[in-house]
Amino acid sequence: MTEPQVVLMRTPRPGELTSGWRLVTSVAWIAIAVAIGSVWKTSEQLGLSTWWLGPRGDPQPRVVQLMPFVPALLMVIGAINNARRLPLFGIAASAFIVAIGIADLGRVARLGWIEIGIGIAAAAVSLGSTAGVLRPVRAERATSGAEPDAR
Repeated sequence: MTEPQVVLMRTPRPGELTSGWRLVTSVAWIAIAVAIGSVWKTSEQLGLSTWWLGPRGDPQPRVVQLMPFVPALLMVIGAINNARRLPLFGIAASAFIVAIGIADLGRVARLGWIEIGIGIAAAAVSLGSTAGVLRPVRAERATSGAEPDAR
């Protein structure tokens, strides 16, 4: 005779995203990383150097070149690990991407505007994901509004 198996499930905490919104957040931030990679490739093909890539003859250090990808990587890791307050972190990460685009407006305005657009799209996903944030359960809602026994 087989023994019954016990399956332990973790209780969701307030501030976490629902599983669907975590998936949306992960996919969106992977797409944002791909979009930033497209800006990199376009910059190389056109010979226009963004500040974070630098000119071909004197490129920026690899750490600086990969800096625009860090927010996307952190957001995907946060979504996979079910981090709390992920939409708030997403807004901060998208502001970082917008700041990178603003810094490029003086050098390569068109690529800078694309980077700003990528950051705004990231902010839109982060704002939208607030709809999937788990809220704390109040005692009166947990009992469906039923009155406690007055003993």
